Amino acid sequence: MHRLTRTLVTLAYDAIAAAIAFNMALLLRFDGSLPESAANLPLYAAPYTIICLIVFIAFGLHRGVMRYTSARDVIRLSGAVTLCILAATIILFLITRLENFPRTVLVIGWLLHLALAAAPRVGWRLLYDNPLIKKSSIKNEATQNALIIGANDHADLFLREINRQTPKPYEILGFLDDEKDKTGSLIHGIPVLGPIISLPAALEKLAKKEVNIDLLILTGKEHTQLDSLLQIARRRNIAVKRLPSLSSLGDGDNLTNLKPVLIEDLLGRAPHKIDIGAIKKLVSGKRVLVTGAGGSIGSELCRQIAKNKASALLMADHSEFNLYQIDQEISKSYSDMARHSLLSDIAKKSEVDDILKKFNVDIIFHAAAYKHVHLVESNPVAALKNNLFGTMAVADAATENNIKTMIIISTDKAVNPTNVMGATKRAAEIYCQNNTGETNFITVRFGNVIGSSGSAIPLFQKQIQQGGPITVTDKRAERYFMTIPEAVKLTLRAAALGNEQNHRSDVFMLDMGEPVRIWNVAEEMVRLSGLVPNVDIEIKEVGLRPGEKMKEELWYKGEQMTETELKEIFRVEPVKITQKELKAQIKKIDEACTKENAFEAITALRTLVPEYVPAVNSPFSKNLKLKTKGEK
Repeated sequence: MHRLTRTLVTLAYDAIAAAIAFNMALLLRFDGSLPESAANLPLYAAPYTIICLIVFIAFGLHRGVMRYTSARDVIRLSGAVTLCILAATIILFLITRLENFPRTVLVIGWLLHLALAAAPRVGWRLLYDNPLIKKSSIKNEATQNALIIGANDHADLFLREINRQTPKPYEILGFLDDEKDKTGSLIHGIPVLGPIISLPAALEKLAKKEVNIDLLILTGKEHTQLDSLLQIARRRNIAVKRLPSLSSLGDGDNLTNLKPVLIEDLLGRAPHKIDIGAIKKLVSGKRVLVTGAGGSIGSELCRQIAKNKASALLMADHSEFNLYQIDQEISKSYSDMARHSLLSDIAKKSEVDDILKKFNVDIIFHAAAYKHVHLVESNPVAALKNNLFGTMAVADAATENNIKTMIIISTDKAVNPTNVMGATKRAAEIYCQNNTGETNFITVRFGNVIGSSGSAIPLFQKQIQQGGPITVTDKRAERYFMTIPEAVKLTLRAAALGNEQNHRSDVFMLDMGEPVRIWNVAEEMVRLSGLVPNVDIEIKEVGLRPGEKMKEELWYKGEQMTETELKEIFRVEPVKITQKELKAQIKKIDEACTKENAFEAITALRTLVPEYVPAVNSPFSKNLKLKTKGEK
């Protein structure tokens, strides 16, 4: 039906409904027969109808599409009818003082008018959603029989969406959910069959009825049982997919566009629920500088800082291409926010000073660092200049320019380091922990993030695409994993916590869940690609690279770790040393770097970071003639 025609029909019906409701209310009040004293009352139906049309148009009810009528539309409709009755009452009072007009007519009229106005809207929606009548209940050969894991709001939205499609892409035969009170109940006429652990029994019951399940649809409630679900699905040749995240729908995604299960879905736990309000309070209206803005963590920091309405975002990076990429993204998504992309070397304090003064910065997020263990092991002087002296330059500039807060992104490799990268990051931690200025230095430590450039998982994905082999350092090697968005949200939340409590030199450690074996990750990635490990894709053990650990740690035994008000964030008591000792040790490292003497620089670094013991396969282990990790 043409839009104008549909609007006119809707207005005509609403006018007729108003007039009928008014007159029916009169008849019901007088038991079907109007007395002579009320003979002229039906004449008031005309002004009441006019009032109702004006109110309904003002509420936009004539623009609604009836098949999409929602609870919100019914609430708006009831508000409009209420306003009609109130307006009619006032006008009638001004004209007649309501003499000989029964007040109960208004109450009866409200009920009748709401029922008549809502009936076609709600009725059409019910008719449209009825699977026994709707055309979308028609199935074809491509329709898949499916079970949904998790009877939640996400699943409800998904069901509503597929019920609108012709033909139906999925025939949902049941839910599995761990909430006991849901078992046996119906959602859109579909039964909740039992807890998630009862999947094999549910499949057997359906098989006895000669019903085969083609697909399991995950909604996000199955993290702790996902591995067993995948194993059951593989044995029975059932595909497994997940609903897209609700946040992705705003980016043009469709709720019925099911996603493959990703390796991050299998790594340890459900994502933490994070207080966005505290993050918004930290950055909203602030001028925020992010160093290393083009990197994996830096770019995500930029996205989330912009999303939380910073007044200005300053993105600094020495890589032109990386900076170009994040600049393009932020300019497109947050065009109304002031932003400045700065090609800068943060190891030069003068450049940092210029940025802080020119843009009157409020907060600094320092994410710039060299992070690839084996490359840093081969280039220790460059790593010290960037990771240690770069951090020092930013920290000193922050102190001198009275920046209230600086957040330093650190790593689990800084704990009992066996490589240059971890040792340089630990040295940077120590420097900021012992800074004597008024700036609030907050250090946040976390482990590996999934999908960062050059990390294991993107490498495995590339190797699988190439047909293998996948190269894993050691079968026993374990790492902590977290998604980049979650790590950054928790970093922002830790920063907000440290800023609120004003604990200077705080070190926060993120709850990374349980460590995961890299070998198991490689095997699971092959399976998620629909292949068989060491049959379709070979997995090879190639040995730890120079400086790499078998297992990572998140805090030192000598550090005092305490819980915070947030269960996903821990506070680590900073280790203090005297300023005299700190300056002397930094001076020795600086002199060695100036001479480009790597071994002298590493020797000086080990004095500042006594926990640093190079791994056996490090080029510095034997030359330093010191006891190394792995040696008796």
